[in-house]
Amino acid sequence: MIRNVCVAVGFVSMMALVSVTPAAQSPGNPYPVGKAQALAPTGSTARGAQLVALGGCNDCHTPKLRDGALDTARLLSGHPQDGPMPPQVVGGASTNMLLTAWRGPWGVSLARNITPDRETGIGSWTLADFKKTIRTGVNPKGEVLMPPMPILMYQNLPDSDLDAIWNYLRSLKPVHNQVGRSTASKTVASR
Repeated sequence: MIRNVCVAVGFVSMMALVSVTPAAQSPGNPYPVGKAQALAPTGSTARGAQLVALGGCNDCHTPKLRDGALDTARLLSGHPQDGPMPPQVVGGASTNMLLTAWRGPWGVSLARNITPDRETGIGSWTLADFKKTIRTGVNPKGEVLMPPMPILMYQNLPDSDLDAIWNYLRSLKPVHNQVGRSTASKTVASR
């Protein structure tokens, strides 16, 4: 019994030592060492930037460069107007190399331009339009947001978080990019 307690205490002590030791990058790791950020004030643009990062919005709404890095010149501008479409995969889902378009049983989804461009983005939306879209999964034009948009994960965010995200999106450089329309699958399930 004492031996087990000593082993357990030794293990816990070792884990505490490991957890406070600064992380070293392994050779070939492409990622910078992470730095904890302070929580930005509720509703602020800075808090919105944190929520957009945590929510993975750039994963889909920002085109990627050849090395997989975000194309910051087109931040949150959606699927490029003439971007490649995902391949057809029987019995599965696929994406393009920019990670901005998907094809699956639901049809084809293209990540929307969520910059404040008035013509091609969400620049003509109001805060109420934005909140209603996130809460319902239907945009002001009556179009349903399709997979992989995780509406079920975002629709219950507090109003203050949606305010913050809205403030951040409104602070971005407008990018003129006419994404196009997603297409719902016309396949009818057999009975």
